[in-house]
Amino acid sequence: MNFENALKALNLPDAVVACAAGKIRPPVCTLEAPAQWFGFPPALIPIWSDGSRPTYIGYWKHWFVEREPCFVKMYISSDRMTTEIARTSSQLFGVVAMMAISLDDGVTLGLEQFAARVGLESLSELDAVSLKTGDDPKGFPKAELFKTLTPLDCISCDGTPYMGGFPNEFANGNWWETSCSFEILNRNMRVPEGSNLPGWFDPAQEKTTLFEGFMSASRLDYAWLTLNSTGWLIADARRAIVELQARTSDEAFNCVVTSWLSVADVGAGSY
Repeated sequence: MNFENALKALNLPDAVVACAAGKIRPPVCTLEAPAQWFGFPPALIPIWSDGSRPTYIGYWKHWFVEREPCFVKMYISSDRMTTEIARTSSQLFGVVAMMAISLDDGVTLGLEQFAARVGLESLSELDAVSLKTGDDPKGFPKAELFKTLTPLDCISCDGTPYMGGFPNEFANGNWWETSCSFEILNRNMRVPEGSNLPGWFDPAQEKTTLFEGFMSASRLDYAWLTLNSTGWLIADARRAIVELQARTSDEAFNCVVTSWLSVADVGAGSY
């Protein structure tokens, strides 16, 4: 599975593209690139997969919605729960470095080689932080790399503000208008009295019918969020994304759609 063209079209750094293509070897032995297909929605552009859990680490981008793209971890066996782990490519490499340091009990030659190839210059600081907090993301902001643009996974209850766009329990405004179901799974998300979550958050809702209704109303944003919520057969999702593709001339979106369709095996069943 190769999402090289999609990541290039989205102007991701060359190092990220090379990692996704398997040209830069990750320092964690269970991470694999190009990623394997375990079934995932098209908002995810995988960089690595881990078949032992299984999980994905990848780029997460919503289309037709005003949201900051980010890097996430998706837990396939936990109903594809998705969490924001990094907001910059440097942070992404820092997360992987912390995984490796924890697994290998320190900085190895393989990690040093990875860091050199991706331009990660803070290995010694990350190693020092790991001695205090291990690979717990809540400790990452002790390193300079995570002090600004801190990802949601690293936010603790010590008052550190979260300034990103991923839905969270501290979010203000109508967060549900720009979020999908995979992002709030197992989260205690508050909804103001008198407000109801849109239909795409309801696992019992017929998603194809909901999607077609939004398409008829030209609500491509809601159609996209519906497509990226649980309750889809892969065959139906393939037809739906082609419908969305026909409604836009965005070349980067076309690259993402082409890449996703090239791997979205109907034999995988559903997501």
